Amino acid sequence: MIKIFLYISLSFFFIKNLIAHDPKNCDVLQDYDFSGFNDWKAEIVNRSAEFGLNKSFVLELIAPYEINKRVIENDKCQPEFTLTFSEYIEKRISELRIKNGLENSSKYSILLNRIDNYYNVQSRFILSIWGLETAYGKITGNYPVLESLLTMSYDERRRKYFTKELFNALKILDQGHINIDDFKGSWAGAMGQNQFMPSSFLNYAQDFNNDGKKNIWTDTEDSLASIARYLQGVGSNKWDSNYTWGREVIPPTNIESLESELFIKREKGCLAVKKLSKQLPLSKFRQMNFKKMNENLLDNLDINSYLIRMGRVEGDYRYFIVYDNYLNILSYNCSNYYGLSVGLLSDKFK
Repeated sequence: MIKIFLYISLSFFFIKNLIAHDPKNCDVLQDYDFSGFNDWKAEIVNRSAEFGLNKSFVLELIAPYEINKRVIENDKCQPEFTLTFSEYIEKRISELRIKNGLENSSKYSILLNRIDNYYNVQSRFILSIWGLETAYGKITGNYPVLESLLTMSYDERRRKYFTKELFNALKILDQGHINIDDFKGSWAGAMGQNQFMPSSFLNYAQDFNNDGKKNIWTDTEDSLASIARYLQGVGSNKWDSNYTWGREVIPPTNIESLESELFIKREKGCLAVKKLSKQLPLSKFRQMNFKKMNENLLDNLDINSYLIRMGRVEGDYRYFIVYDNYLNILSYNCSNYYGLSVGLLSDKFK
């Protein structure tokens, strides 16, 4: 059964980084109302106890910050996404990213094996997410996290969500995992080498080196272990290291007639989940004559499987069959562009 993911990972904003963004062409600031920002900061301070924090502690931390206009521009002036799926994959899974991933796989082989054995998540998936999120820890963002989240929470469009993330960020500081000067991240508040939002940090960040701090900013051990813990999942949605994520497939010649049978309307779930076909055993897709890219038949297994069709127009369509592990990848970032990128890049590290 598909688990409906409630996590919101702001790393989905990585898509816009593939397209030029010129804030000079964005006039959103012209009509933006900044007048209530100080009142909003006062309200945050007054709500401190609601989130288990001391008012004077919160006031001291947020007092220096003003609204960040660049954050507003990044949020509201995101360019139209025009790449085809194949173009997107080519950019995301570049030769350089593969090369750097293989080098890091060798460099951190002992650590990755320890993490693999402890969390039962194959290291190639950890490497893939690390590479896609921050180029293996090299590009983690330089925006003050509190400033970004104050700015994003001021905007009424997603105030409830970002207000909670702001207080979660304050809890991270209160717990002493990082000091305020080093508390940096993306413009939307995603942090560290794995680009966790504060809520994800509180739920999944790991102190793998046992130094008393969960450091996803500069500590590779903690960062990679935290990715593994996130993918590991909870409850019935546990990662199964006996299987992979899925694969690209060759559709049968009657795919058009099959699509109306396979793709169902889902009322719940994020957009990526809604685009999955109904759940079937892999053996059923084999019976329908879906094949591996080498034209061999699919494995005759009864594992839960889902079909995805990517591409915008007929002739550009590409088909993938994915397994339950793929759903855990979507919990990290609920985008099929992202999920398939993680899977395809991980295959380069086998």
